[in-house]
Amino acid sequence: MYKLTRKEASELLNISTRSIDRYVKSGKIRIKKDWKTVYVNEEDINKLKNSWENNQEIILPTKKDKKNTETDFIENIEIQEKSLSVLDNIYGDLKNEINKKDSVIQDLSIRLWRAEEIAKNSISLIEFKKSQFLLEESKDFLSKEVTDLKHDKYKLLKELRYEKWTNNILIVFILILVIISIVIWFINV
Repeated sequence: MYKLTRKEASELLNISTRSIDRYVKSGKIRIKKDWKTVYVNEEDINKLKNSWENNQEIILPTKKDKKNTETDFIENIEIQEKSLSVLDNIYGDLKNEINKKDSVIQDLSIRLWRAEEIAKNSISLIEFKKSQFLLEESKDFLSKEVTDLKHDKYKLLKELRYEKWTNNILIVFILILVIISIVIWFINV
């Protein structure tokens, strides 16, 4: 039953192993796997071969059919002429469509060329990135400078407060000395 390999079946049917695989996938041939070897059902191969032989029979016309074949031939020629005129119309329509699309493509290529020219005349990407890097670097430097200035501002404010307190204390001390000296002068007088 399952005695033929895929290769043997393909040689028997005179087709490729790939075609055998397609028949297996479509369910026309059953298989059985034994480890890595795939065996094909012999009955399915014989049925397939017989169906091919039955469908490939050639029927030759008899003398009675000769008149019918002549009229069929004339009808076929008329049908072919009609289909040729239809095909000519379709061909003309397709040719017009292709010409329209060609003009659109040509227009787009001109626009692309213009865009490329504009891009060539503008700043290059490397220069743009370089300027952006320098800008970022200067931003960092400026932010550092700002923080340093704020720190210096707080230091100066602290020193100013200290100076004010010192001045106030000195003024108060001088006033006390002046009052004491006035009091001593009054006492002596």
